[in-house]
Amino acid sequence: MKIRDAKKEDLSNNLLDLYIQGFRYHYNARPDVFGNKTDEQLENDLLNELDKLNFLILEDSTIKGYIAYHIKDKHDRILWIDQLVIDEKYRKQGYGKKLVNKLKEIAKNEKCKRVELNCWSFNQDAKKMYMHIGFIEQKTTLEIDI
Repeated sequence: MKIRDAKKEDLSNNLLDLYIQGFRYHYNARPDVFGNKTDEQLENDLLNELDKLNFLILEDSTIKGYIAYHIKDKHDRILWIDQLVIDEKYRKQGYGKKLVNKLKEIAKNEKCKRVELNCWSFNQDAKKMYMHIGFIEQKTTLEIDI
């Protein structure tokens, strides 16, 4: 099992499928926020994100998961996790933890004070995993429809 930077060629080795899987999960829970997109639109979104964000993939013969991140440097320097998706077939096997641990190394090397992310309230499995590997709740975002 290795972790490496993603390349555009990885779209055909399960990266695009994982991206679609992650999007569909979020869309099904919050269609009002995510809006329906075709697979072609999601492929274009992923290609744009590959140009803007840092993507690491976890793979052996196929990609098991990915994590996308960037560095924010406003008040404090932090490493921000934009997305973490593990293939449904491989969840609860420690792959998310492996990717987060790699980001913690990167954050230290980049002189970041911490690693942060947002987690939707409907995504309780992800929240449990993040809490299990050491994240603590920092704040709560509330909303009201207009």
